[in-house]
Amino acid sequence: MNHASSLFLMSAIGTAIAAFALQCLFRQPENAHAQRSTQLDGLRGILACAVVAHHFYYNFTWREGGVWGANSLFIINLGAVSVSLFFLMSGYLHFIKICHTPQMNWRAFYIARAKRIYPLYVAVWGVVLAITLWFKPVNFNNFGELMQFSYQWLLFQNVGFQGFQSHLIIAGVQWTLVYEWAVYAIMPLIHMIYHRKITFQPAAWLAIAVAWWIVLWHSEWRYYWLFVLALPALVFAKPIQAALKRFPIIIHVFMLILTAYIFTQTVAYSWEQRLLLAVWFAVVVQGYSFANLLNHWGLRQLGDLSYALYLTHGMVIFMWFGVWKMFEFKQQNFIGYLWHFPVILAVALVLAYVGNRFVAMPFVKK
Repeated sequence: MNHASSLFLMSAIGTAIAAFALQCLFRQPENAHAQRSTQLDGLRGILACAVVAHHFYYNFTWREGGVWGANSLFIINLGAVSVSLFFLMSGYLHFIKICHTPQMNWRAFYIARAKRIYPLYVAVWGVVLAITLWFKPVNFNNFGELMQFSYQWLLFQNVGFQGFQSHLIIAGVQWTLVYEWAVYAIMPLIHMIYHRKITFQPAAWLAIAVAWWIVLWHSEWRYYWLFVLALPALVFAKPIQAALKRFPIIIHVFMLILTAYIFTQTVAYSWEQRLLLAVWFAVVVQGYSFANLLNHWGLRQLGDLSYALYLTHGMVIFMWFGVWKMFEFKQQNFIGYLWHFPVILAVALVLAYVGNRFVAMPFVKK
């Protein structure tokens, strides 16, 4: 069995066990299906675990041969497809918000977003800073560089400190938050265009200026298409829903084939992948759930932890293999390495729960 197949098998088993464990630990409320698109919550859970598997493999190639990457399209796409779908979900949910909210309090919106994103991120950054300074102690000569390093991290930049690759402590995941914030910042402009009226709220115009700064100088345009490609899911909602009711078996076969093709045959972030994912996402968001799999309560609980798991799993991988040296590399023993995955996922989930429960949620509820 090759690396991709064995990684897929182990990660699928790990995700299933995690979902069933969470289903047992957290009782499902009676009105659980009366909320927003439940399949998106389940999808988030699967995608977050896929990202863990993706970085778990990248850590292996990095420590074995010094390369942060993979030769397998499937392993690369565990990360690329997951990130793309997170962007599509974000775009879709914010387009919905714009369409259904003629009057927006932009100051309140950005405060709410900051309270959701920053508390856990700052806590994670504190751990990254502590680990970095353990390896590269601060002194009078490098203090200015440390301030620059801290400033860049708070702006979600993948940077190191004095040659130490600090961003790999969390597997470099913070780069995606740049694009999330750029989309948040451009929303007032989209809102004004859609509703055909100008807002005079200072927060809106400040946000548009920030969006201009990020889009032109601090990001790559190709990723923004993934947010834009969420629009077909809105525009073609009724025809897709009708097709799901009339041709359920055909849609099911189509989605299984499309899923396999996207993961194994498309190049990460290529136009082919983006367009196919737009189709795939449009079908899912309008109710398709892979025979109700995405509505599984345990997967939805994983989805609730997805942001925390996304931010913290890299630290578990880094500490386990980089600091505590729990595996001997340079032996080409991938199967031996793979047996560490259940432990990594379990510890990462516990850490994600603690971070979500005691760091992120108290700020969200304020």
